[in-house]
Amino acid sequence: MNQQLRNRAQLIKELLGQQPETGADLLMDFARQYAAHTNLEDEVILLKLELLDAATPEEQTAIQGDLATIADKVAQNYDANAVQDILAREQALAEKIQAQDSDERVVVRTQNLQKRYRSTNFELQCEDVDFRLGEVTGLVGENATGKSIFLRILAGDLAHDGGDLRYPLFQDDDKRLRWNKLKQQIAYVPQELPKWRGTLLDNIRYEAAIHGIKGADNRKAVDYIIERLGLHEHTEKSWQQLSGGYKLRFALAKALVWKARLLIIDEPLANLDIKTQIVVLNDLRNLAKSLRQPMAIVISSQHLHEIEAVADQLLFMRGGKLENLGERSTWGEERSHNTFEFGCALSYAELTERLSDFPHEKLWYDGRHYVLECSRE
Repeated sequence: MNQQLRNRAQLIKELLGQQPETGADLLMDFARQYAAHTNLEDEVILLKLELLDAATPEEQTAIQGDLATIADKVAQNYDANAVQDILAREQALAEKIQAQDSDERVVVRTQNLQKRYRSTNFELQCEDVDFRLGEVTGLVGENATGKSIFLRILAGDLAHDGGDLRYPLFQDDDKRLRWNKLKQQIAYVPQELPKWRGTLLDNIRYEAAIHGIKGADNRKAVDYIIERLGLHEHTEKSWQQLSGGYKLRFALAKALVWKARLLIIDEPLANLDIKTQIVVLNDLRNLAKSLRQPMAIVISSQHLHEIEAVADQLLFMRGGKLENLGERSTWGEERSHNTFEFGCALSYAELTERLSDFPHEKLWYDGRHYVLECSRE
């Protein structure tokens, strides 16, 4: 395990040299999960703030060196109890998988789920889906296809009319489900974010407190999530002073500060620029796969390419019917051909001539890109 930690530390050090802020964020996660001394996490947070305020390249290089030193400290002097806990969990999971029973990680399981609206003749029909700890599930589809309805059902905010909805991870030993306990494990971020009063910092502290995180633990949890989501410059701002992108980050911080086990986010990318979309999605993927506190994340979006890049499994909604496209590793296994989308400065006639000796079945222009269809070979 120590070698694995050293490898992780080396990766973080390389990132600190290439993408300092990203490296610092991953180091925060690394220290939070494995550090034997809790003050190392605080040191990373303070050094990240200094890194952002560094006035010269020399100052930045010095701080990057201090952060790299902390990465080595974590790898050399890790929390043995934390490591043993992770190893035990991984061993138990391996045994479950070998027995072909992965219920240990299943947060939500849907089977033939249905919801009907007689006034509009709309009906939601869903294939069987499992949502597991440590996995990001992408839900894609056009507007008004039923994505939000499905997410509200998963979150327990809307009753379903047919089929089966289970939460295996949250069932008691007697297999009973208690909704008051269940709702304390689910964080739902709707597309239309609710307004709030006071400052961003006070609201996040309050959210942690009502979930039982108080005193020094409250401060540590809040400091971590504020820095992890890049909110340090906005802690004293109100709702009106934040942009749409930072309002979303605030909503995520409220959900993540108390370590929800199921995070459901409806259209989080709608009001974000491309760069921020990538940052938010990568953060969510890294947080979902935390070894000490993994979570299941469900994200709905119309941005197929961005969601596809971080999702472990993909769902597709069309006209109220949910299709489970399965795990990313199996996508396209049953395809009959390969399709390539690309752009170039050649005219259609010139491109056709260039490809005359290249084996393909079809070439067409969709108004923005060329699309080339070939056999799988």
